[in-house]
Amino acid sequence: MKTFRSLAIVLLLGAVGCREKPIDQGALITARTVGLEHLQRGRLPEAEQEFKTVIALAPRDPLGYANLGLTYLRAGRYAEAESELDRARRLDPKNPDIALIVAKLYMLTERPAEARQVLAGVTPDARVFYALAELERQSGDSIYAERLRHVLQRIPANLAVRLQLADALLRLGQTDSTVRYLEEVRRLRPQPPREAKPHLDAALQALRAGRMANARAELDRLLRLLEVTAPYQAALAEVDGIEGPLAGRPVLAFSPQSLITMRGIGSAPASAKVQFTDVTGETGFPEGGAPVTALAWGDYDGDGEDNLLVASAAGARLYAVHGGFVADVSANMPLPLAAGAVVAAFADYDNDGWPDLFAIGTDGRGYLLHNREGKRFDDVTAAAGVGDVAGTQHALFVDLDHDGDLDLLLVGGGSLGAYRNNLDGTFTLFPNADGIVQGGTDAAFADVDDDGRTDVFVTSATGADGLFHNDGVRGFTRTADTIRGTGPVAMGDYDNDGAVDIFVAGSGLWHNNGSGQFTHDTRSPALARARQAAGGTAVFFDYDNDGWLDLIVAAPHGALLFHNDGTGRFTDRSELLPPAVQRDSIGPLVVADIDGDGDQDLIFGDRSGVHVLRNDGGNAHLAMRVRLTTLGLGSGKNNSYGIGARLEVRAGELFQTRVVTEPVMHFGLGSHFKADVLRVQWPNGVPQTIYFPGTDEDVLELQQLKGSCAFLYTWDGTRFRFITDVMWQSALGMPLGIMGKGQGGRGMEYAPAGASQEYIRIPGEALQPRNGRYVLQVTEELWETAYLDQLRLVAVDHPDSVNVFVDERFPPPGPPRLRRFQAMHRRAPLSAVDGRGSDVLDDLREHDDRYVSNLTPVRYQGLTEPHELILDLDQDAGRPGTFLFLRGWIYPSDASINVALSQQHQLHAELPTLEVRDARGRWAVARTVGFPSGKDKTVVIDLAGLFPTGDHRVRLRTNLQVYWDQAFVADTGTGERGMTTRIATLAPVSGDLHFRGFSRMYRRGGRYGPHWFDYDDVTKESPWRPITGAATRYGDVRPLLDRSDDQYVVMVPGDEVTVEFDAPADGPSPGWTRDFILYSDGWIKDSDLNTANGTTIGPLPYHAITSYPYAPGDAYPADSARQRYLREYNTRIVKLTHPLRGAKEER
Repeated sequence: MKTFRSLAIVLLLGAVGCREKPIDQGALITARTVGLEHLQRGRLPEAEQEFKTVIALAPRDPLGYANLGLTYLRAGRYAEAESELDRARRLDPKNPDIALIVAKLYMLTERPAEARQVLAGVTPDARVFYALAELERQSGDSIYAERLRHVLQRIPANLAVRLQLADALLRLGQTDSTVRYLEEVRRLRPQPPREAKPHLDAALQALRAGRMANARAELDRLLRLLEVTAPYQAALAEVDGIEGPLAGRPVLAFSPQSLITMRGIGSAPASAKVQFTDVTGETGFPEGGAPVTALAWGDYDGDGEDNLLVASAAGARLYAVHGGFVADVSANMPLPLAAGAVVAAFADYDNDGWPDLFAIGTDGRGYLLHNREGKRFDDVTAAAGVGDVAGTQHALFVDLDHDGDLDLLLVGGGSLGAYRNNLDGTFTLFPNADGIVQGGTDAAFADVDDDGRTDVFVTSATGADGLFHNDGVRGFTRTADTIRGTGPVAMGDYDNDGAVDIFVAGSGLWHNNGSGQFTHDTRSPALARARQAAGGTAVFFDYDNDGWLDLIVAAPHGALLFHNDGTGRFTDRSELLPPAVQRDSIGPLVVADIDGDGDQDLIFGDRSGVHVLRNDGGNAHLAMRVRLTTLGLGSGKNNSYGIGARLEVRAGELFQTRVVTEPVMHFGLGSHFKADVLRVQWPNGVPQTIYFPGTDEDVLELQQLKGSCAFLYTWDGTRFRFITDVMWQSALGMPLGIMGKGQGGRGMEYAPAGASQEYIRIPGEALQPRNGRYVLQVTEELWETAYLDQLRLVAVDHPDSVNVFVDERFPPPGPPRLRRFQAMHRRAPLSAVDGRGSDVLDDLREHDDRYVSNLTPVRYQGLTEPHELILDLDQDAGRPGTFLFLRGWIYPSDASINVALSQQHQLHAELPTLEVRDARGRWAVARTVGFPSGKDKTVVIDLAGLFPTGDHRVRLRTNLQVYWDQAFVADTGTGERGMTTRIATLAPVSGDLHFRGFSRMYRRGGRYGPHWFDYDDVTKESPWRPITGAATRYGDVRPLLDRSDDQYVVMVPGDEVTVEFDAPADGPSPGWTRDFILYSDGWIKDSDLNTANGTTIGPLPYHAITSYPYAPGDAYPADSARQRYLREYNTRIVKLTHPLRGAKEER
């Protein structure tokens, strides 16, 4: 996304005490706009005259001087350039745009030290840090690399900077950091081209193996291939600074200091100065042409500049757009649309980072065109199954089932048109969306009831409109029968109260009370003019950047423009449009900032071709643009551009909400220079907050752990130490996609609803008495609900020459019982290699947070390419009483990923298997061994009788994201026979539930280690959307932890229960030591949008439950004891909160 800084002219009132001659604001805007156009086209003498006019009109602002200096710089008139730029710097010494032009001048005149000095003295942004990096590249790579790190902190999705940093770090010999940044390149969208991927993989393998020369050669080849690609060049253009193709960039914004001191500007509303001017001829579009039937806007080639598709009955053409000018590029990118198109939309349906194209031809057929890395479009309609779309009038791409990919909603005709994206190249009619679009004429989407799921509103030709509430896997329920009106529909928060409202041309505005209940808002009688707009388009947009959504309605009888007065009332301002636009038939419409000046322009088609209306004066207020970028490989949680995400922006008292409907979203900032905070709620429901965002804010999705069960901390004598996660054996309401290849059209299957009844090991040094008691903290810190029913602490005394373990695998090998393994005569494998033949024995010798980590990510978190671990065990292995101990952790998938896996046929989970060589020397599966149930857990495998031959090698195979830390063979006694241990089972003597907050999270052992938590570093601010319902009240909860009786502690994010056990009076005997085993009974329910009832606390689980979600006849027990428990304990009501909204907006 190209950087812009919109022209801003503050309208000061008489209180400023202005007495100078008023500035002709119209003349100032014209001179600035025309000057920039001349500069863009290289007409330097004309640009010079216009910027001199700007200086005459606004002599106290640096804009005119800076751009005049830039004009002289490009003309080679260096002395004059320096004079003008000095004036600009004196007026605004901290302006980075001016500093970059000055630095370019100094470099051209061979003064690098002065260039460095001027850049170091301004407010740094990504371009300044990059310019400093370029200046310092020759003086020392360590400084260069540090500067590049600063750049990435500000624009983390930038491919070019990330690769340059990896290159610099490799030259410094920092292998581990180089691997990190190259692994992250894999996860950025779009993926490297196919011819580059082998070199990326080879570089990573060479780095891990310590073959530095090979790594250097492969990275060089990778860079040569990527540097010529459009995504790399677009990323470079984002930061090109003083080394870019142009001699600096123009300054587009008046400075804040000048805005405050500028005098004489009239006090008329900013919107009064806006005018839409037809500049079609100036942009490069042909004069006249065939009637336009469809328009589509998107950056199909990844060069950072948007493209426009213009379709007619005769065919379709593609245009590249840059700086307000267009060029026909159809010859470079032919479109297989011989029949033209009546509907067209760019969307990345396969999540590869390249926008694809869906169109409906004039022949009534659907066409899905797959974008092959910006080089060509391939027709994949037949394989996708979306060709039969007769009668469709409107197409929307939106993630209806929140599984991380875009589904296709087709409106029009009398048949169903909701297609589920299986993300394997095919689409399937949603089995649970019957009737959602039958007979519709237009549609829009947003979460209207604040439950995190995307709802759909559909208008119809009869006025029998419908709001369809998204109930998750249960499908859609029609709710709002009160809304009526034909014609186009638009959804947006027009009164800035945080709830998305609805406009229907045939009836007007419908106000949302925040819970999905709508009332007719009749305060804007001017909107009655839109009632005849059948078959047109309605769009909310902010044409004057005042932070309040305005409205345009385009229809066969002309276009109507309505201004929002800042209270949610609209007035007719159609006179701001050219007269012909107000009366002529208007076809498809696109709202976009075509000239990059910070306000939204209009592009529309009619009977005579395509037209561009430039917004002149809409940038009198500042604006910000937000572009979302999601993670690719190893994540798979959200669609490429975050379509359907919710954005909330606060700037001072101004609060705005938007639903992401396109890759770049526009926010007017009114009288504010910058926003204070931006909050993103991604389509999967996970929030992300950015404080003090930039004018252009690229938001890269965080790889955020949102579900992993409750956490256990123990008092170790000096502090509380994180041990592991507990109740991992429960997956309440979890779809089972990860355990199979798909559901074959059947209803969703869920994990067994039984409670987690597990034993986990606590090493003795991690749990020491405090005031005669063992103190444990059980916390809920992720986006999930915990139902903790029982805790027991088992103290295990044993000789200090042996260790005691429990089998902590998932799924468990049998019914829950305390089975202790006393490990004696421990020995490491004789050798250990991965599937590529790399020696990994050193990673497995000790429990030292060095993990076997050569895993290759695939589309989803939790899965990888199949990987192997081959261990050569000693000849005693296989005798009775010998066991293999494997210690490690798993990065799990989540419910929505499981749903996605259940829909497609390319990926499925393979549980770890243990293989041995058979008599013919072939690998054969001996048993399925499961995986560690969470963080730092041990899997214990009985080796007795395992080997049919003298070959004692074993092979572990899986495609789950499992990282092994230690492997050893030991002789052991189990149960009571052969065991030299003493145990004492302890019940809780106190339990106190309270709010604590959220511990700082980090990766123990580096990026391949598990997420770990620092108990001493805590924040009270929740990163999660609230889980609503009745939780357990704070205070004494010990009676709830005493028995397994369905009377449990209900914990939501931020809660902590402190549990104490009396320490036995006598300690271990001399030569013995004490470890512990914790038994827990309870459930965990992830608050994933695809977890059954995941966003609410209820319905409650219980031990006799047959399934979750409840099967017919299931209900929480109604006996007196359990009902009394509900009344006395579960009285803390958790409601939704909205941190960015003011008090009046809380609902």
